Amino acid sequence: MTQHTADSTGTDSAAPADSAAVRVELTVDAGADTAFDVFTTGMDSWWPRGHHIGSGPLAEVVVEAHTGGRLYGREEDGTECPWGRVLVWDRPTHFAFSWDISLDWQFQPDQALTSRVDVTFTPVDDGHTTVTLVHSELDRHGDGWETMRDSIASPGGWPMIHDNYAHAARAAAA
Repeated sequence: MTQHTADSTGTDSAAPADSAAVRVELTVDAGADTAFDVFTTGMDSWWPRGHHIGSGPLAEVVVEAHTGGRLYGREEDGTECPWGRVLVWDRPTHFAFSWDISLDWQFQPDQALTSRVDVTFTPVDDGHTTVTLVHSELDRHGDGWETMRDSIASPGGWPMIHDNYAHAARAAAA
């Protein structure tokens, strides 16, 4: 039972309009603990290999499991390519990270020019969890930030990534 909605304006019936946010929501066939673990420390199982800002082939996606931890890609030659920092680690309800990626899809070390991704996990019943991802503060990327918003809201952005995640969560729960 995978359902999702994506809204590039950041709106739904309960949220105010925010053109600098992207919101994706889906219900996965997994309990909250499993849903959280697959999204975070299990990210390597569902993250598309083509969504990588490094120069070499992506071998692994790593999420360090604590507030202040890093999100990075490890390339086949062992090179680490950072792309985020863990801002909130509250298992199994809330995971947030910075999006340290510039408008030209490179690592952005200047924290003032990064956006934020919040992911919440709300149990529906023992075997289902509603996962809500809000990628906000996109305007902090500077002039042209709308191109980042449009890209991550497109069918090949967060909506497609969430579909991959839903399949991995279902498999982990089985």
